[in-house]
Amino acid sequence: MAKTLPDEVAPLISRGRDVARKPRLPVKQLTVLVICRLAEPITLTSILSYLPQMIRSYGIPETDVGFWVGLTASSFSIAQCLTGVAWGRLSDRLGRKPVILCGMTGMLVSVVIFGFANSITMAMISRSCIGLLNGNVGILRTVVAELVPERELQPQAFSLLPLVWSIGSIAGPIIGGFLSEPARKYPTIFPPGGFFDRHPFALPNLFTAGVLFNALVFGILFLDETLVGQRHRYDPGRELGRKIESAIQSFFRWSHIEGDSEDSEGEPEQGSPVISDEESRAYSTIKNGTPSTEPHQPQHQHHHQHHPPAPPPWSQVLTDQSIYNILIYLLIAVHVMSYDSLLPVFFSTARPDPSAVSLPFHIPGGFGLSTSQIGLIYSANAVVSMVLQFYLYPPVARAFGSVRLLAFCATIYPAIYMATPYTLALAIHNPTASFISWLVIVLLKSITGVFAFTSCTILITNTASSIRALGALNGFATSVAALGRAIGPSLFGWLFSIGQKGWWTTEPWLGLGIVAAAMWIWIPRLEEGHGVQQEESDSDSDSEMDGERR
Repeated sequence: MAKTLPDEVAPLISRGRDVARKPRLPVKQLTVLVICRLAEPITLTSILSYLPQMIRSYGIPETDVGFWVGLTASSFSIAQCLTGVAWGRLSDRLGRKPVILCGMTGMLVSVVIFGFANSITMAMISRSCIGLLNGNVGILRTVVAELVPERELQPQAFSLLPLVWSIGSIAGPIIGGFLSEPARKYPTIFPPGGFFDRHPFALPNLFTAGVLFNALVFGILFLDETLVGQRHRYDPGRELGRKIESAIQSFFRWSHIEGDSEDSEGEPEQGSPVISDEESRAYSTIKNGTPSTEPHQPQHQHHHQHHPPAPPPWSQVLTDQSIYNILIYLLIAVHVMSYDSLLPVFFSTARPDPSAVSLPFHIPGGFGLSTSQIGLIYSANAVVSMVLQFYLYPPVARAFGSVRLLAFCATIYPAIYMATPYTLALAIHNPTASFISWLVIVLLKSITGVFAFTSCTILITNTASSIRALGALNGFATSVAALGRAIGPSLFGWLFSIGQKGWWTTEPWLGLGIVAAAMWIWIPRLEEGHGVQQEESDSDSDSEMDGERR
């Protein structure tokens, strides 16, 4: 008699449950997040190419351009610092989706106003409104953590948002560089004296507003709520999105993916925590131990049964490890954003008279590049970052861990910053050597940018005491980082202007190196963490279970 294998007598449903327990990335919802996130880096980086020229158009003296560029760029971060925690707390109560959509709407309106700004005051106010009305950076990270609580999947999942930032950082400077001042660059299409000649920086902002509008519509239709207690709330936009998806699937007869579609069957995709494992089994195969014969009920019939638990107190949000990681995140935000703010000014400033150079401290001027050339440089850096983020970071992070990657970045960053001003001296005497040095700088800057931000984001997420603390934790981290991005560009832009007027032009670059090296104060205290604790929910109960951990 043939020997019977255990799997041959195991119930099919039980075997299906075993397969279901294997974690997978929720690809569909992560794709929606990617689309919603993409509009933001395009909006924020498109100004890098033309902001110095925009400041000059307001009649600002050349020696003060660096200071006002830094201050204008910082106005966004100052405002975001004031409201980041509030948006995070609000998302813990109202849900992630409405707050994300509100932020995108506020950004859209503010971008249009910024494009038509005719004074430095109006430019700074509109830029501040982008930060005041938008706390999406931390909330999107929270959504990723709620979608992907499994630590083994985090390097891939958390790489997506920086990857999207890289993609947006490719498109943003190109859009800003080539669409700004269109009447001067393309007089046959945009005649001198016309609308876009009177508003030379409106076109790139109108373009990015269109991108934001499309992302907003996509989010309304296809983004699911991930906050425990709000997942079953009736969402008319999402219901319309499900109908659109069903119509498209029916039209093209995509039978090979209908079994996996969360919308055609009313189920979430495998691995997505849009509803809990218990709820998924109730919808798909079994309810209370027997096969379910009940039709799927619309979500609006259940939404009144679920209430989000109260946000945890700050003593549970800010652990020692959270504080260490947020302090490092603050330093990264200070020196990286300051460097990115200084480079356009450095690149666009006129070339120096070789006789004015006095090594090693005084190297005045810059490279004299146009806005289009600056945009291409930023885009090249973003292309390298995107490739590294996609192919290099996940295996390296799994092999070495996030803490070691941060230590590597803290070693490399100071060398990048302190080498930057001397590339100008090389360009005067040896242009080929200057070009090679910039290739090395761009490569190292891309590697450290990918490693530092992604590793720090993962470490902060893994310090959360529970899934309920994520919104407040990421909101606080966003506010602290925004404070760094506000202080850094203003301070180092002022140092750049002072250096150009005086005899020590390398002082801002030396200062950036010191700030980057200060990361070593807290890096030895960091721990890898074990991943955020996911709380279970019961779809048939009136309240969420606070004490259970998955």
